Amino acid sequence: MLSAGQRTYFSEWLQTEMDKRGWSQSDLARSAGLNRAVVNKILNGKSHPQPPTLEAISRAFKIPVEAIYRAAGLLSVDTEHDDIADEAFHILKNIQNPQRRATVITLLRALVAEEENERKAEKAK
Repeated sequence: MLSAGQRTYFSEWLQTEMDKRGWSQSDLARSAGLNRAVVNKILNGKSHPQPPTLEAISRAFKIPVEAIYRAAGLLSVDTEHDDIADEAFHILKNIQNPQRRATVITLLRALVAEEENERKAEKAK
């Protein structure tokens, strides 16, 4: 059961995620296959989301379900945990074409090399 503070945090998190996408309550409800009243109650802190609702929102936002479970207070926040890495893995996992997957890996390697070169250049100054 979520405490009032956790419900408030989750509703703020959810609103921020919707704002990032330019989504209304109706947009989220439609994309997640939820009733708009459910979305409204969550956003107003009047109800706490159940796992099936969280999973539907995860699919709609195309983000790992673990990120939503953490925001909802159902998974502990791990200080060593990196949500960006989880999201990158989630995206990569959803790319089916082997050539596109290889392109993503090549791009990531190039970005890492670029940052390493920048660090070396900074040290040389």
